[in-house]
Amino acid sequence: MVRPIRVRTILRSTRLLSICLIAGTCFGQHKQVPASLCTLQGKVAQGDHLSVNVSGVYEGGLGDSGPAEGLLEDSSCPEQSAWVEIALQSKQNRKKLNGLLDRADRAYVVFEGDLYGPPLPDPKLPDAIRKVYHPGWGHLGAFKTKLVVHTIRYVAAAPRPIPPR
Repeated sequence: MVRPIRVRTILRSTRLLSICLIAGTCFGQHKQVPASLCTLQGKVAQGDHLSVNVSGVYEGGLGDSGPAEGLLEDSSCPEQSAWVEIALQSKQNRKKLNGLLDRADRAYVVFEGDLYGPPLPDPKLPDAIRKVYHPGWGHLGAFKTKLVVHTIRYVAAAPRPIPPR
């Protein structure tokens, strides 16, 4: 016969283990779910930056030692791409990304890094110009946000782009 105290202890332990497994926080299993680029771009203010874990389709060129810069797109908001600069602190998934970019020029990725909001206009500009001037990032300042990538968390082949009609 099992004692009532032992049954309560087993139930408490089972309940705690269930909570840990569901939440993914025990035994170093914590995984941050990547955020949507569309959502993050709405959260980052002008002149600010956020540490992020973001997913999307990366299109970029290859530098001498791998990807150097490009853009990140989200199919939910295709008109709001982010400029990407690669500044890796980890070589994790770098070869896989390079291989996919060699074959297809694009890859589905999960990046970890810093997302910068729209840059602030130069304070030396006259007020009238500063109010209407909206600087950006990347080629010709065409991008509202910039992502500086520190870690490549995940890489996979990207779906083919849908040609315009």
